[in-house]
Amino acid sequence: MPWVEVEGSKVHYAVRRGGPRAIVFLHGGFGSSSELWAGTMAALPAEWSAFAVDNFLRSDPPPGGYNVSAFARRAAGFAEAVGLDRPIFAGHSMGGVVCQLVALDHKPRAGGLVLTCTGAHMTDHELGRRLLAQLRDSAGDARVMRDISANWFRVPPASFFDGYAARAATAPLQAMIDVQASLIAADTRARLHEIDVPALVVSGKYDTGRTIDHAETLMRGIRRSELAVMHDSGHSPMVETPDAFNAALHRFLATFAPVPA
Repeated sequence: MPWVEVEGSKVHYAVRRGGPRAIVFLHGGFGSSSELWAGTMAALPAEWSAFAVDNFLRSDPPPGGYNVSAFARRAAGFAEAVGLDRPIFAGHSMGGVVCQLVALDHKPRAGGLVLTCTGAHMTDHELGRRLLAQLRDSAGDARVMRDISANWFRVPPASFFDGYAARAATAPLQAMIDVQASLIAADTRARLHEIDVPALVVSGKYDTGRTIDHAETLMRGIRRSELAVMHDSGHSPMVETPDAFNAALHRFLATFAPVPA
């Protein structure tokens, strides 16, 4: 995989070269990785180039530690380092919070957002706290990571899930703990009105972690937002129902004017 230096640390990423438009994909927490977005990237329209950053696997630790703010700085710095002019930032779960922070704290970098199965806060999120406690008690047990990973899917697709869980088990345990703790502490609700780029909010009907009320909070706060509900999906529609997810994503991307020749 290629890598680029951001804030003095190596950041590995997956890439699909296409046209002049660009989208940066950010994975979720609990040991997720760029592989989450492989199918989405392959299905993009030809005029779009795609980049998927790795945060837990392959890359160096962020200089600011493992937390959502440091990941936002990394995402903004990554776009600059690879020469992207206001790309779309697309994030899943924890990555969706990172996208919000890019748009809030690094405004010149973001041209739009895709916020998938994510939210603005976790103050009433019992599942997130329970899984954090389970992670802390796991001692890096791969079986525990597999159990945690199963929460991200309504019905885990066997063709993808085994590799996903195995990769998650190799992620640094303390890094996952630190990021999840920072995610639980994060709350962007009071600042959502500051986001002034188009945003697609994607919600899985059967998502038990980020339920529809999380999507509705984002919709109320972000003025230029639209909602796409994945009616047969849990927390990971890009893998569970890729056709429906890609259709919604491509409709959203089509609203952006072509880059002048």
